[in-house]
Amino acid sequence: MDGGNGRNTTFVAVSMTMLFLILAVNPLSAASESSAQTNETIADGRITGFQSQPSEQYHRQWTVKAGEWFSISLDCDYCEAQITLDGTTTSTTSVLSLQALTNTSVDLNITSTEQEYIAYSLVQTIDENYPTTRPAPSESIQLNQIHMCHQILECIDPNRGNLEGIGLGEFNGSQFLQGVLQQNTPEYVPLNVSAGDSLELQLVHATADISFALYFQNQTAELLSNQTIEQVNALTANEHSDSMFWHFSESGRVLLKAESESPDTAWVLKAMLYNDGDTNQLIQDHEDLKIVGHFSTSATIEMNDTQKFTLQSVALDSTVRIEQLVSGSWISGEVQELSSEMTTVFYPYPNISAARFVVESNVHWIVIHVEDFSDIGSGEEAPSYLPSSQSAENSSWPLMPLQSGQIEGQLTLAIHDTADVYRIEIEGWDESEHLVKILVEGSNLELLQLELWSIEQDTWIDEDARTVTLVNGKIQTALEMSRGTHFFRVSLLDSVNQSNHSWGEEVPHVSYFVSSIYTLMDEGNEPYFPPDENAEKWGVIARFFLGSLFLIPVIFLGIQQYRRKKSAESLLMKTEQLAWFKQQMDSGEITPQQSRKNLTNALHAVTMLEWDEANRAWGSTDLEYRTENVAMAVWKLDHRMAKEPNAIPIMVGIHILEGNWDLAALRFDAPVGKAWKIELVEPRFLHRGEEVFLDTMAKGNKTFIMAELSGDSEVVDIELNGRMNGEASAARIPTTLTLIDA
Repeated sequence: MDGGNGRNTTFVAVSMTMLFLILAVNPLSAASESSAQTNETIADGRITGFQSQPSEQYHRQWTVKAGEWFSISLDCDYCEAQITLDGTTTSTTSVLSLQALTNTSVDLNITSTEQEYIAYSLVQTIDENYPTTRPAPSESIQLNQIHMCHQILECIDPNRGNLEGIGLGEFNGSQFLQGVLQQNTPEYVPLNVSAGDSLELQLVHATADISFALYFQNQTAELLSNQTIEQVNALTANEHSDSMFWHFSESGRVLLKAESESPDTAWVLKAMLYNDGDTNQLIQDHEDLKIVGHFSTSATIEMNDTQKFTLQSVALDSTVRIEQLVSGSWISGEVQELSSEMTTVFYPYPNISAARFVVESNVHWIVIHVEDFSDIGSGEEAPSYLPSSQSAENSSWPLMPLQSGQIEGQLTLAIHDTADVYRIEIEGWDESEHLVKILVEGSNLELLQLELWSIEQDTWIDEDARTVTLVNGKIQTALEMSRGTHFFRVSLLDSVNQSNHSWGEEVPHVSYFVSSIYTLMDEGNEPYFPPDENAEKWGVIARFFLGSLFLIPVIFLGIQQYRRKKSAESLLMKTEQLAWFKQQMDSGEITPQQSRKNLTNALHAVTMLEWDEANRAWGSTDLEYRTENVAMAVWKLDHRMAKEPNAIPIMVGIHILEGNWDLAALRFDAPVGKAWKIELVEPRFLHRGEEVFLDTMAKGNKTFIMAELSGDSEVVDIELNGRMNGEASAARIPTTLTLIDA
């Protein structure tokens, strides 16, 4: 087919163009508008009017080329527009169309003698060269490009009160067709269309009477549409005709015939193409559910047999045909009218899994509200009868909890649902006895009755049954039952007169609330099953094996305790242990890493010695301090014992003489210089900054730690902080320890 396909203009490009047009009407007008423009009204990206003041002049300016037209339509009571073109000024109070003789600029000035709102419709440039004779179907011609709406939800908005396409921007944009009919000669506007396209045309500007007829041509034939656009006089500024729609089942071209009985009639049509394509997609999400499209739109929606669909056609009437997928087969329905004035309700057939909605109209926006009418929140519509036998599948019968508050059920009369049967499952031992009470409440109890059955599980007949109606404002009954499956039914007393309507017809449903109370009357006999010989044999073996596994941690702790005791006895036999570490490192017999590891092990073991014995084992202290509650000792260690580079190692011993300490912390304070930072503590205690957190220390506890300090101070004060017997307490060694020689 000759010409373009009208689909090269993307939505992003159109949006950017419209944004530009909103910000700057044209390259010259933005710079030349006076302060009066602050009262402008902008609709759909174009200026549609302004609030005038008697002392102010409204001004716009733009450029035109030789041969181009412009057109304006005014709607006011006291205003006048003066247009200067090619050095000539022309005035009008209604409509005006002029053609430029040279490349020039157009100056538009609008004034009013009174304060009023002035509406105007302005077409800045009209540049067209449409043929004046209708070409034959086989004749090749240049086709016009018009806007294709790819995202329909971005092209129409029902909140505007209609489903017309929204034409954005000035009238010379891609969403508009413009023309001027000179000398009353008809013109033909050629457009390209494809199979499945819907064309929307709407007259938005006309300076005189005008009509449009539409011809469709393929390669060999021509068809004149019986649908036309007629305007008997000039179109009031910013008003528009109703949108007209044409659908094309095959590809071809459109010849839009424009004719007028008045000379120099300027016109603008909003022109938009839609092609919804294959819209028959499976919809699973019922949130914000709607069907939107042109001509014919098909949508398959997943649903079950307890969902009611309420359809509302917005703005315009439509028709719908609903097909239902029941047990794997499609069942076709009749065509229904969807009115914008009222809703249409759709109830599904049993065992449905999906429904296909085929909506037809020029343009449609169908909102669908989904409502669940299942009983007691089970997702199932309760059957009206009992299962035929014990072996029958009974999962379709909603399960009623044995102990439950009010749960809502309903008799959906629209689908001739006049009775609901519910299942009761009772667990227990042999010969156990159970009492179940069922209570029905609601506002329509006079229409209902309750039946409760105790089922004999082997023969599947009712051992006992109760049937009750409204008594003293309630419907309730109780029955003794054995373990197993039992049933009760809520039904209408007069089901015949309540269902004398067509299936699926919208009629009010009958709601009710059901609750249950359960009591165990006799627990019955607990069954005894003698153990299998193999199970008994392997059970004994498993118990001994698992019991032996529990002894492993005890053995491990015993070995650790023995080793520590032996290490403590070895330390007791030695003195000057720290000096011995230094001597070994000096001689090269052991490395600093080995010495540090040996010291860490000794720190654990030495706590098993008496305080004085432990101190003698380490050697002479550098500081020693004792109060009534606590004793402390400090040793400076060889710097090679430090794991962290440039750190100073110190060993501190603490012995709790009286009281119980909690939240205990050992603090290394720098009386001069920056604060000390603890890099490492052995054994591993939590530390931060200059503090080591010892947590809880009971009376008699002995703790020895090695701390590695980093900092630029040369001295350190050592203190113990915490709470003793629940009260804040502290012990600080009064002598400052000098670390220069460390």
